[in-house]
Amino acid sequence: TNTIDLNDDVIEVENMRDSISQWKWSEDKLLISAWLNVSTDPIIGADQKGEAFWDRIRQYCEESNPGLIKRGAIAIKKRWQRINEGAQKYGSCYEQTERRVGRGSNLDNIIEAAHDLHKAKYKKKSNFELHWNELRRQPKWRAPTPSGGSGKRTKLSDSGAYSTSGNDET
Repeated sequence: TNTIDLNDDVIEVENMRDSISQWKWSEDKLLISAWLNVSTDPIIGADQKGEAFWDRIRQYCEESNPGLIKRGAIAIKKRWQRINEGAQKYGSCYEQTERRVGRGSNLDNIIEAAHDLHKAKYKKKSNFELHWNELRRQPKWRAPTPSGGSGKRTKLSDSGAYSTSGNDET
């Protein structure tokens, strides 16, 4: 006779509940650290494929703080996508607010106005200010700085002649 262990289902349901429970800030902070370290790994670089990349992130999390993130690579990838999108949206609101009110303004006023702008633009409160603060100094999240030129050449005539920026000889 075959016996069925009903406790297996309980463990599976508990694991499923763990994977869909709300993420804590400590988990998000570890995930951000893992993403930054794995994605900028100079040995492997940008040639990392999707599944292997997210497995490396999960492994990094497990090695850095065993047991903190009890989720699989797919759940980690989905959470990162939400963090990425949320941090970019909040960051754009913050940068826009900072440009509007000026850099010398009170930080609390800028943060409050950035949250107000986010709510107006996206019809909901942002929960990603802390995430953006962790990421904002990374190249991807830095606001573009105005420069003297776009670096593009402008076509000057139908003959195909182009201007060259910064070169007075042509």
